[in-house]
Amino acid sequence: MLHRILLCAAALSLTTLAAARKSPPWISIESPVNPYDATTRGAALLVHAEFREGVAQLADLTGTAEGLVNGARRSITLHFDSTSRPSVFALRRQWPAEGTWLLRLSLRTTTAVVSLDRAGNVASARVPTEMSQGIPLPRAVPSREIDAMLADANKR
Repeated sequence: MLHRILLCAAALSLTTLAAARKSPPWISIESPVNPYDATTRGAALLVHAEFREGVAQLADLTGTAEGLVNGARRSITLHFDSTSRPSVFALRRQWPAEGTWLLRLSLRTTTAVVSLDRAGNVASARVPTEMSQGIPLPRAVPSREIDAMLADANKR
């Protein structure tokens, strides 16, 4: 019995270690943006792209502005700029002022959802996660979830 318990404990330790080694990338949002840095001046927000090992590149980042304008659903592909800091990217406003908008920003398999207020400023940012063996891991953000968030934001 003790042998079986030790084998289970060892397997769990190896699984946890493997998960830690293969931890997904992380993405975080910075707002307001430092107006004294020429490479970030005028940006709506900054995206911090973090890998467990290595430096993120511009090509690792994708995003869309998801909106409701006069009741019509819109989606706009976003483009990011490099900054003076490694793994930090600037996002300038590329969506219209009218309508309700949120941003879906992805660093490979990790997605951040950024809610915007009516003025287009960052109201909140979150990375949806799910627990796996006691570890929060980023989860997929389906279109229906984005639609529900937009509908809720449009009511405000």
